[in-house]
Amino acid sequence: MPNTFDYDDIRASVEKCLGKDNLGWVRITTECFEAIKKHCDQRDENYPRVAQIKQKFGSLRVYIDGAQEGTFIESRLQKAVQEAGMSCERCGNVSTPQVIGFWHTNLCCWHAHEAAAKRMQTFPKVGLNPRAKRNALQCRSCGYIGQIAWGASGHRCPACVAKGW
Repeated sequence: MPNTFDYDDIRASVEKCLGKDNLGWVRITTECFEAIKKHCDQRDENYPRVAQIKQKFGSLRVYIDGAQEGTFIESRLQKAVQEAGMSCERCGNVSTPQVIGFWHTNLCCWHAHEAAAKRMQTFPKVGLNPRAKRNALQCRSCGYIGQIAWGASGHRCPACVAKGW
């Protein structure tokens, strides 16, 4: 199988895998592979073969053929995956994994509301994190888990506060 990842145009290769709308994770992944490319160029090593880059169950997955444990490449990939795990796929804002219907994703409250609204057009009973147990970081209006506005606004996410819910 030929390597379709182009180290001369890293961003386009990452966008091809993750989609052009997922700018948050595209930035994180592009920076990761730029650092790997620089590392390999400094050591006159071959670039690692990228088998796959994708979103699965709300987390970034990067598969490299032949990456060895304990190397700079592996540690840089782990750092990117960890950063993506705390970042909105679309914009890069702080976020946590969400469930919209049965779709696992990692979106900030603004993009989670947008995605839930789109899903609700097809599946009217779909909501944010419908099976999650209530906790201190869950919006009482929409079910978003993450950033919560406290005080007079109640126990709501910033998107619900802005909408006046």
